[in-house]
Amino acid sequence: MIESTTTFDRSGFEVGRILKGVGGQYEIATSAGATVVAVPRGIFRKDGIRPTVGDKVRIEPSGDPDIPFVIADILERKNLMIRPPVANIDILVLTFSVSDPKPDLALLDKLLILTAKQKIRPIIWLTKSDLDPGSAKRIGAIYSEAGYTVILSGRDDAGDFERERETFSGAVVGFAGQSGVGKSTLCNLISGIEGMEVGMISDRLKRGKHTTRHVELVPFAGGYLIDTPGFSSLELLDIGITVEDVPLGYPELASVGESCRFADCLHTGELGCAIATCKIDPDRLSRYREFIRTLQEHNPYSGKKGERK
Repeated sequence: MIESTTTFDRSGFEVGRILKGVGGQYEIATSAGATVVAVPRGIFRKDGIRPTVGDKVRIEPSGDPDIPFVIADILERKNLMIRPPVANIDILVLTFSVSDPKPDLALLDKLLILTAKQKIRPIIWLTKSDLDPGSAKRIGAIYSEAGYTVILSGRDDAGDFERERETFSGAVVGFAGQSGVGKSTLCNLISGIEGMEVGMISDRLKRGKHTTRHVELVPFAGGYLIDTPGFSSLELLDIGITVEDVPLGYPELASVGESCRFADCLHTGELGCAIATCKIDPDRLSRYREFIRTLQEHNPYSGKKGERK
């Protein structure tokens, strides 16, 4: 239920968080516990600024009984995801199935680079593990050994989510990942909310259909839960990733340390590189190098080695 009244401090402002936006109107949960509808001031459109789901904002009375509040200011963002547009995420659950559809580990690695750049904690959730327990164990081990938290679950359960429930408490938690892997089902299971639409896999195409129509924050464990549209593909250039950002998604490479000949070695086969001493999965290393090559082709002057040690 949307409440039309809330309390304001002496300056006339109240702080809240945007839960969703539809048609230029935004539903906002205030720090006083109310939920109100507001529109942004005209200055936002003039300056090309668009409020985003997850934004912390200052609102004030508008004097309009139909839409009684306006967004007067957007507070500094912790981070901003461009696709889909969500601000101030604490945890992003990267959801991939072990089978049906086949896991796109290149997409997973790209999302790990993105979360590292955005300072978002990633949790990897592998669904449908009961369809191929061996692959589930193998993939889970690769990423666990790299330092990531991995959750395994079957087709109709939330797996070992309970051990991570306390981590989610009070946080803004997003779900992102491959289309058709059961993200909405997991959101339903862990939140108890049955309203999130669940899509089916196309038997012909073997890829998920986009079933989440908009981004919305749902109250969960003292914080919020976000069910976002699934990805069928993701290009690093489209999300602002540079050559220098790519190693952020590969914490295994930190073990190489100062063993390389160059301080800024990219570990792509340079003379004097000590990558052979690094315990990294060969396929992950191959994907890492492919990402570097692709970005360097776009900008041949990026990621050049500097001074020798």
